Amino acid sequence: MLKIIFLAVLCSFSVGLFENSYLIKNANKLQDFRDILESEFVSLVYFYSDSCENCQRAASLIEKVAEDQEGIINVYGTNCDEINKDPKSNDQLPYCSPDVIQHLPQITFFEPPSQPINPYTKEKMIATEHRFQGEANPQSLGQYGYKFIPNHVIRINNMDELKKFETSDQKLNKVILFTKRKETSALLKALNLHYYERVKFGEIVATPETQSLIDEFDIKDLPQIVGLENNGDNTYNRELFDGDLLFKPIKKFVRSLATKDRIPYEQINEQSKKQEERKNRRQKQDDQEQNNEKQNLIIPTKLDQNILNKQLLRNDKPAFVHVYKDIPHKTWEETIKKYKSLFDYYEFQVNTQEDEELAKELQIKSYPSIKFYQVGNTAKKRASKISFTKEYSLDEINKDIQELVDDKTININEQSLQMQLSQYLADNNIVVLYFYQTQQVGLTYRVISQLQEYYGKYKFLSFKNASKKVIEQFQISNQPAITIIFRDVKDKKELDEELKSDQVKQALFTGKHGYDEIKSFLDSFDESKKTSSKKVQEITNQEQFEEFCQKRQTLCYIALLNGEHKQVKHDDILSKWEHQLEVLDKIKNIHGAKQASFVFIDASCHDELLLKFDISDDALPNFVAYSSSKKIYSKLIGRFDYDSISKFIDKQYKGQSSNININSIQIIEKNCEEIFQKRKEASQQSGLSDFDEEILKEILEEERQKKKELEKELRKGKKKNKKSKDEL
Repeated sequence: MLKIIFLAVLCSFSVGLFENSYLIKNANKLQDFRDILESEFVSLVYFYSDSCENCQRAASLIEKVAEDQEGIINVYGTNCDEINKDPKSNDQLPYCSPDVIQHLPQITFFEPPSQPINPYTKEKMIATEHRFQGEANPQSLGQYGYKFIPNHVIRINNMDELKKFETSDQKLNKVILFTKRKETSALLKALNLHYYERVKFGEIVATPETQSLIDEFDIKDLPQIVGLENNGDNTYNRELFDGDLLFKPIKKFVRSLATKDRIPYEQINEQSKKQEERKNRRQKQDDQEQNNEKQNLIIPTKLDQNILNKQLLRNDKPAFVHVYKDIPHKTWEETIKKYKSLFDYYEFQVNTQEDEELAKELQIKSYPSIKFYQVGNTAKKRASKISFTKEYSLDEINKDIQELVDDKTININEQSLQMQLSQYLADNNIVVLYFYQTQQVGLTYRVISQLQEYYGKYKFLSFKNASKKVIEQFQISNQPAITIIFRDVKDKKELDEELKSDQVKQALFTGKHGYDEIKSFLDSFDESKKTSSKKVQEITNQEQFEEFCQKRQTLCYIALLNGEHKQVKHDDILSKWEHQLEVLDKIKNIHGAKQASFVFIDASCHDELLLKFDISDDALPNFVAYSSSKKIYSKLIGRFDYDSISKFIDKQYKGQSSNININSIQIIEKNCEEIFQKRKEASQQSGLSDFDEEILKEILEEERQKKKELEKELRKGKKKNKKSKDEL
């Protein structure tokens, strides 16, 4: 039986003028404008059309505004050609009417409502429209938008007002900005919105009357930010912010004081991170992975009657519901961390009589409780009586969950294996086969096998304690293991004919046995979810590089691999090179719909790229995001695996990446095999062992990194502090 790796690759599709932008969102549908009209933040919307030449020329201005105002003003791009394709959007959105299109491009600001509900009509209030008129540049647009940002910052003028500020809202920590500016900073107002009712914000403007307050906090230079951490008895620990006075560093500082999802300041303070010395590169990778975990926490859905009926009970995925009054269940957060995306999560805090009625419908007997809904239809879920009261520990919950989720897989043995496979493949089913040696089938596999989306297409089999002969036949190295057996035909008409032995193919799953990873692997075999069967493109010369990474004007993801890994084993089945290509195919399968190109380059051969991207050869494989239009790149920090790269890509589209300027890139065409052979011969003649060379490389790399970090610190400190002091 032939073993292959067969992964779907999503092809890209046109989104609009700002398809390469990390910061500008598209607003081409009615729902997009609902989000804008109901947002607490000021929104700038740039209206354009594909046929408008001025629109194309002004796009760079909007991109600069989005970059300057990140976190302060939300920036959107609206293609009126797309809006007018939808009759519903056109009827309800006047922004792209015929008279407006004649005067494109247009810039409109949306001011958040002063209160969420109109006190007279009891209807939800929406944003107010302000069309920008005048000379448009990044500064004028920013200043115009600042005046619409709601201001919840409290002005403190004397010692009595300071004491009142400190003692009010005792559950909240406080942040105070000391400044010379008489008007409240747009940055501070925006931060207040980000952490509204989680941190209380105040400001003290330097005047003769407030000098005693400035002396009280021993403030020497302005502007200055101070955090007040409540000790629980109306006394505070004062924490001076000592980072760059820019949005992102300040936001990290404020986040450390927020009442929910607290992170100790010393863990996120960039200055502390730079001063810490890591013992080795592996420790750095582990720290990065921990930070990624914190940033990708699952946020439970707030449960109400509508969500219960239309979402929870209708979804076929298992779910946990956390029901509580004042005190949460002690294991709730640990439960989410353990099961991650395997289950859906809902929260329901009981405050009113109406809430009590819903809790009664959920059959909750005491608070707090965690209710569990198994895989099943609406009727089965509604009848569920499974709940874990406050006495339950995580181990006890897990033990019960393992027993509660039924095993609906088809259990087979060596005698029935051949017959079952032949029958299902002849019926054109995709067969998923799970090998295991434990007491029961793995929980993740049991859950996935019962998802409705796979009914009629997939057959989920399980094989316990398979013989050595069967294990060798399917090339299984470790258990549990998942493999897919499928029918591969060139012409779909062949599916109506008798099954032939040369049509039977196998694809072995070699990734992490997590819900997302397994599901992604299974979905790649579903024709309805596939848009392309092409693999990630290899780049070997300048012409190819220009075709995939420059002419298309899209973000280009480049995997920098080590060709010498072709001869190094990853496991009993794949070489390191094959495993890395498999990771790339999975990444493209998931993220291919985004506006981007995916390529890989043998950087151990084309080592001119290592200098360009500031990557050492012992840091291969690596992964970078490159924008030819903006002449910037960012590189992966962490391991070259599915999870790390996926999180890296998600950060690109959320605008959370650290970008570095780069000049033009040239790929020199080379004979890589010949280069590797010469290196091998030179190494043998030098008398150095591979181990000696590796030690030498590490010493040189550590010295280079220390020098580079020191230079970067000096440059960054000088530039950012000068610019930022004028903004606060």
